Amino acid sequence: MLKAGIAIDDWKLPIFKRHLSEAGYQFEQHPGVTKDTLTLTVFATSIDELGEIVLAANTEAAKGRMQ
Repeated sequence: MLKAGIAIDDWKLPIFKRHLSEAGYQFEQHPGVTKDTLTLTVFATSIDELGEIVLAANTEAAKGRMQ
């Protein structure tokens, strides 16, 4: 089992939680390094597969932010 850290803006949390949960990932939420950020610790068996989930979540967040 691998452990990955994902730093996100706090407003992206609901999107990332949904994507990670739907894909079956377990994760923990921690404070970020700046005021409006969070760090997610995700447990995965494949960084490549996790990367696809992170990309999808970030793409959705970016589309929502542009509207």
